[in-house]
Amino acid sequence: MDVHAVIVTGVSRGLGEALGVALLARAATVLGLGRSSSGRLGGERYRFVRCDLTDAGGIERAVAPALAELASLPLRAATLINNAAVATPLGVTVSVDVDAAQAAFATNVIAPLALTALFIRSFPEAIE
Repeated sequence: MDVHAVIVTGVSRGLGEALGVALLARAATVLGLGRSSSGRLGGERYRFVRCDLTDAGGIERAVAPALAELASLPLRAATLINNAAVATPLGVTVSVDVDAAQAAFATNVIAPLALTALFIRSFPEAIE
């Protein structure tokens, strides 16, 4: 049996949750990443890894073991969907919360970069 493994960030709600549900319905093996998971996701083909995407240093520690487990399966395909994102903080530059801006940058830019690098190292055969 060939497995299509899909890694989806931001599975607690919204688009990430909907993607996870749809992919599971299509017999994909889904690895959800984020601070929490949705109650709508579960089953033998679903695994969740708690990972704070604002903590770039902790991403590899949290996610690498699960990716290694996926890489050991008889894979037909592996896909990474960097879905998690935040749209805050918004506002006039002089009133922007710098800590919130730093967290947004980590989630929106650094985490996808770190996850993509880890994905490529974990599934080198997926890169053509």
